[in-house]
Amino acid sequence: MLHRLTYLENRRTLPDAGTLVTDINVRDPMTALWVEMRVTNGATSNQANLVADCLTKVEVIDGGRTIISLSGYEAFALAGYLNGRLPSCIFDETGGNVQSIAFPLMFGRWIGDPSFAFDPTKYTMPQVRVQWNIAAVRAVDVTAFATGTTQLTLLAELLEGGAAPVGVLNAKEFYSFTTGASGVEYIDMPRDFNLVGFLLRAYEPGIAWNATVGNVKLNADQGKYVPFDMRATDFLRAMMKDGNRFVYSHVFQASDQDTLYPILKYDESVMLNDTDSLIIAGYTGAGVGQGTVGVTRGGTSYTTDTTMRAIVEGALPFGCTWTPLGDLSDPNDWFPAPSFRSVRLELTQANAGGAVALVTRQAETY
Repeated sequence: MLHRLTYLENRRTLPDAGTLVTDINVRDPMTALWVEMRVTNGATSNQANLVADCLTKVEVIDGGRTIISLSGYEAFALAGYLNGRLPSCIFDETGGNVQSIAFPLMFGRWIGDPSFAFDPTKYTMPQVRVQWNIAAVRAVDVTAFATGTTQLTLLAELLEGGAAPVGVLNAKEFYSFTTGASGVEYIDMPRDFNLVGFLLRAYEPGIAWNATVGNVKLNADQGKYVPFDMRATDFLRAMMKDGNRFVYSHVFQASDQDTLYPILKYDESVMLNDTDSLIIAGYTGAGVGQGTVGVTRGGTSYTTDTTMRAIVEGALPFGCTWTPLGDLSDPNDWFPAPSFRSVRLELTQANAGGAVALVTRQAETY
């Protein structure tokens, strides 16, 4: 079997906000669609404002049928979990520099999976739809993103010479809500195909994941089968048993007592190296994905923004967890949702104001 990479869009310049629909005009099975959006920072700086914040949604669709539908946060995190490492991106707050969000949308168990892939011949009018707004955090300016600098790349990785795939693994944001201070949110999961796993994002600035959601329960047929019913702390520990901790690089612009916002939102460690050798900088966080930076120069507080290159290690990219429902490599081990009359995810809410989203990944057969 041969692999081939071909551009659907090659650094296409986009307006500052909008929706782009591009035809998938290839015929060979697609094992992954590599997506990159890049935007240039304003002339001065662009603090705590990432391209991921501005990528509203990326979708693979066929008319009214949806195969992939994810936010920038969800797509990036899912790619990190499925590949065991975070995708290569540019997180850089320096004025005039380019930032990017990049990730593969995967249609199989792994890139190059011969059995599960996106087969364009099985669809009538396959397309990619992207929605974005580079002013989602701050209006375009010298301290935000620069107007007219957004570019999009879509790179299809195709398989040639093999047997036709038997199906495709979808990934869709299935449900979202804002948490209350208490109570249980009941989510009826899809049951039309086997469930491979689910991504669960829970994020509120300065609040730990397990302080936003208190308990996670998966309940089939009204309690007849309960795969898990756990406090959120234990749920996270179980989720990370396979080493779902990540490392990435981030360039911050900050002065003394500013707040830094790394993308890893649980138990993060931030090692700072300032470009000015006379500056000493240290990160103080509580493991919730943000923390104060202390910056001194010559032993005194330094209140002018300075460039600090960081190596960040931690968990929960953009506040997302990933829970596999069976052995990813073995289709016979995936959760047989169609065999139940009800499959419900029950989330106990522990703090008001958290943004929660559920992404399901299913095995669709052709």
